[in-house]
Amino acid sequence: MINNTLERDISQFLDTYSKFTYKERSKMKSSILKGEIDICDVEGNYWDSFNIEIYIDKQKYPYCVPIIKETSKKIKRIDEWHISENGFCCLEIDHELEYMSKRGINIVSFYQEKIYPFFTNTLYKKQNGNYANNEYKHHFDGVIQFYSEKLKLVDVSLIIKILNTVISNNIPGRNEPCVCGNKTKIKKCHLTIIDFLKNLSKSRLQKDLKGFKELL
Repeated sequence: MINNTLERDISQFLDTYSKFTYKERSKMKSSILKGEIDICDVEGNYWDSFNIEIYIDKQKYPYCVPIIKETSKKIKRIDEWHISENGFCCLEIDHELEYMSKRGINIVSFYQEKIYPFFTNTLYKKQNGNYANNEYKHHFDGVIQFYSEKLKLVDVSLIIKILNTVISNNIPGRNEPCVCGNKTKIKKCHLTIIDFLKNLSKSRLQKDLKGFKELL
């Protein structure tokens, strides 16, 4: 079955980024964009280049998250650099990527908004010792950070309460008090992030809930 959206977006990508080639791999689940990414600063000065591979699920695209592998081996294969020992890059916390995939990911935009900034930030850290923007912590510490920042809460019991509300789909009406216990109407409190969480898979939310319960 031909994925017309993928064919159109790949054509646009190759027209935009001439250092990449496309390999369809007819018998494989994923096709590959393979090439070199040149990193420049905001003034256009060349910093460095990386060889990368972008794996795209041919059937699920655009409702899937492309997988990025750094093949030039210029980045240390340790958690600190958000890359696996096999070279697969952690561009963003999984929750944000899953939310993006539910809405549909355009590979050109994804390259510009997630892939290129990842490698730019990596070079910035090599030069300055830290990332230009904040980074998520590793493993479940990153999940805790994600919920704390999104919900603006540090009380684990309240985070658990909100997760239970989303999982059970027992969400108050827009003008009712927020589930966090604040007397403010939910539409002016946590409704936006609750709508975000509703787009995530139930299995992910249940896994997060289990992790927070273990903290108690």
